[in-house]
Amino acid sequence: MSADKFFNAITLLRCPVCGAAFSKTCASLICINGHTFDPSRKGYVHFAPNASPSQYDRDLFEARRRILEAGFYDAVINAIRTAMPKKPDVVLDAGCGDGTFTKRLQGKTTVGIDLSKDAIQLAARGGGPILWTVGDLTKLPVADASVNVILNLFSPAHYAEFTRVLKPDGTLLKLVPGKRYLEEIRALMGDRLRKETYSNEAVVSHLSERLRIADRVPITYSLPLNAEQARDFIRMTPLTFGTCPETLDATALSKITIDVELLIAQK
Repeated sequence: MSADKFFNAITLLRCPVCGAAFSKTCASLICINGHTFDPSRKGYVHFAPNASPSQYDRDLFEARRRILEAGFYDAVINAIRTAMPKKPDVVLDAGCGDGTFTKRLQGKTTVGIDLSKDAIQLAARGGGPILWTVGDLTKLPVADASVNVILNLFSPAHYAEFTRVLKPDGTLLKLVPGKRYLEEIRALMGDRLRKETYSNEAVVSHLSERLRIADRVPITYSLPLNAEQARDFIRMTPLTFGTCPETLDATALSKITIDVELLIAQK
């Protein structure tokens, strides 16, 4: 039964409302203060039922999954895997999206959390042992000092919560876009682009105030792509938010540049 994996990991989980531990009552997770959450038959728990709808929709996540499965981010995934301890006990993917990265970077126990219900439903499709959760990064449903590795890949962060759940020797692996990231789509957007340039320095400075940055790993390469892959890149990137993707000429994209930085930080 898909709910069993949550009950088997009940000591890892905690109530996102009040922070209390859970116990099992019938088929529900319930804390001492009566906050109750029911694991879905589809293999996830919705810990944020009152959250506002995400602007990241199912079409975006479907496009993102196709791009990841096509191997465009394999070099990035390999770099993250190299930076991780071998088979850590607990991995938390904070902002896991459709879960494609999560599934390739698992620990012995893995929790994926995202505020998008559409994303988590896609992630949970097909079953498996990962604990998929719809939730808010500012109220992680995870116990104090319980996580070996936090993945925070192309996602907002909440460092107070990250430091709370990390073990004393825990590691945060944060992935941020570089200046040349998807530069071909930036050129295609022209004056419709909200920001002409991008810098990581504010992100790095903010992170360094809360955790010790042990290393910064740049990863840059370009790959050819076909018209359908170009359309998927256009659909999946927030660069095109506010623009109708169909108005962009995907046939003008013959290659794509992946330029990211992996920030390795410790508690």
